Amino acid sequence: MSNWRTMPTDQAAELADKLRALDWSWAMDDAPAIVEQFGWHTVSIRPRRILLDIGFGPGSGTVQAKNGEVTRIELQLTDYAEPAEKPEVKTAFNNYAQAIGGNLGEPTARVKAPTPQVRWAGSEATVVLILSAASIWLHLVTNARLAADDRNLELDYQGLL
Repeated sequence: MSNWRTMPTDQAAELADKLRALDWSWAMDDAPAIVEQFGWHTVSIRPRRILLDIGFGPGSGTVQAKNGEVTRIELQLTDYAEPAEKPEVKTAFNNYAQAIGGNLGEPTARVKAPTPQVRWAGSEATVVLILSAASIWLHLVTNARLAADDRNLELDYQGLL
């Protein structure tokens, strides 16, 4: 078994709480101040993306934007696991969801497929816990971007994309 690293559950819950409490412009020009506020390390800055290292290496976080407005902050909560560690990843996902729910309350949505998600909606943005094939991510996504993502996924299911 590898040395699969994870962010401690209490730290992930605190991070989710801080993300949800963010009160800012959502302008890409203001994103470096948010990166600094959270203590993340900037790897590169482009007009539509800031690549971060939040502790799991370069690319363990990103700030994504469209037309100068941030649409999503993506943060890796775990290393990438080996296939044999899949049960551990699922357990960690459930533990994170429970801890985050302890801070943010009951989830507003649970999405099962294709990528399991637990969501806590806010007035402007939603905190989303995501179980990928080999790791766990925490996103803060604008509600408009999330609605567009959900619409596109539904269209894809219908074979319309």
